[in-house]
Amino acid sequence: MKAAVLTEYGKVPEYLDYKDPKTTNAQQIIVNPVASSIKRLDIGKAAGKHYTNFDPLPAVMGMDGVAKTDEGKLVFSMGLSGMMAEKAIVDKNRLVDVPAELDPAIAAAMPNVLMGSDVALTVRGNISEGDVVLVNGATGSTGTMAVQMAKYRGASKVIATGRNADKLESLKKIGADEIVVLSDSEAEITQQIKKIYDQYPISIVVDYLWGKPAEMILSALGQIQLARPLKFITIGQMAGPDINISSQLFRSRDLALIGSGIGSFEPIEFEKYLQTELPKLFRYAVAGKLELDVNKFKLDEISEAWNAPGLPVILI
Repeated sequence: MKAAVLTEYGKVPEYLDYKDPKTTNAQQIIVNPVASSIKRLDIGKAAGKHYTNFDPLPAVMGMDGVAKTDEGKLVFSMGLSGMMAEKAIVDKNRLVDVPAELDPAIAAAMPNVLMGSDVALTVRGNISEGDVVLVNGATGSTGTMAVQMAKYRGASKVIATGRNADKLESLKKIGADEIVVLSDSEAEITQQIKKIYDQYPISIVVDYLWGKPAEMILSALGQIQLARPLKFITIGQMAGPDINISSQLFRSRDLALIGSGIGSFEPIEFEKYLQTELPKLFRYAVAGKLELDVNKFKLDEISEAWNAPGLPVILI
């Protein structure tokens, strides 16, 4: 079969011939992948920079994706073998039906983006109706999804931050009520955060940036008498891996710093999310209520797609 194959850590996967996968028990079935998204985790593992690896190499890429069963049904599944291939192995008991009306590329991209947004809000943030959510770094794909998911989960107000003023303005169409442009001066940003908090006491911060932007927001919150408990959920570090903040900030108010990522919750929680929430969100997307832009590539374009901007999805 043809597949996207990694032959050596640090290299870009290539379009190559690879042996057909074979099942080893009755729970496993062979499917024909249709679409699989390229994730930061995929890129990190292939570069040899992640604590998990592929054993052995060469290995087929694609940790999950949309596939067609022998019965012709479209399903989403985690792959027991690489999903960027003409054939793959999946667990027949862990399939999520994909509506025929939904673009398979969108369906393939949704779970990973939701893991960094909706799972953070629900599993780590315990979001409830009436929460006020600030999304720090809202102009990327996952941040944009977080804006939408916050409103979907009943947030009364959503504040979006980012450097791209035009993109921030566009987020008002899909759920953002207030925006903060991070290219403004630190004094201006602090003043905006304080003014917004006076009107809408923030209860959840979803942070994709860390670094200086997170430091500025936490510093601004340190100048405010919090009106309600606040959870600051860190998901990414696009602006840097470190911040400088006083521990007194957390001791003097009801402010919790929470991490959200693969190691912060049990795998069974994500599996439960896929089975219970993903079908609802697939239908939500079919209804045209969810915005997600993907960058589509054919399987034989894997080398070009690997470091492409946006949300690259491989079509098989």
